[in-house]
Amino acid sequence: MKKPLFSLATLAAAAFVFSGAAHAHFVWLEPAAGGEAKAYFGEWADDLRETEAGHLKLVSAPRGIAADGKETPATRHADHFVVKADASGDARLVGAYVSDKGVASLYQARTGRTETVARHTLELVPQAANSNSFTLLLAGKPLPKAEVVVFGPPKWEKKFTTDDAGQVTLQTPWPGQYVVEVNHTDKDGKGSWDGKPYTQTRHVATLSFVVR
Repeated sequence: MKKPLFSLATLAAAAFVFSGAAHAHFVWLEPAAGGEAKAYFGEWADDLRETEAGHLKLVSAPRGIAADGKETPATRHADHFVVKADASGDARLVGAYVSDKGVASLYQARTGRTETVARHTLELVPQAANSNSFTLLLAGKPLPKAEVVVFGPPKWEKKFTTDDAGQVTLQTPWPGQYVVEVNHTDKDGKGSWDGKPYTQTRHVATLSFVVR
């Protein structure tokens, strides 16, 4: 009798890694040609971009958010999604992964810091166009004492914390692309995404921009 290629323990470990990636990864946007933006899922600092053959397919029903607040379709590609950018050059995308335990990882990505308004549930909003000072808004209200992680060139990382008014000023010491990540868990955040119900929401918000 031939031995199975994978033991039950191996399969369980693989399942843990597969589902855990959705919890650890985030979605970020990068400007593209033609008034579009590309969204990637993975780890920016590690140059890891998931593909549809791997974990990218965990992010379901991705969609852009236009300047008027309406949702727009996002096009799926082998290793990214594509959304339209606003006239300002800013772009937003939202997608989610709902685990078997009913926890939704709600990925809310933005690129550009021209607009001083929020359209995501959790979003870093510049206090002025292209400013390094931001207000972190959760459902339109400032979120105090939240950790903000900045990734930048050359694979530099620094943590900041919003003040009592939900405000924070970030450091961007080098030219190049920066990606800022914020997390917030709403244990009573119930809803459904792409037909899947959830009872808890883990907001994962990113802001990316280029310093010249």
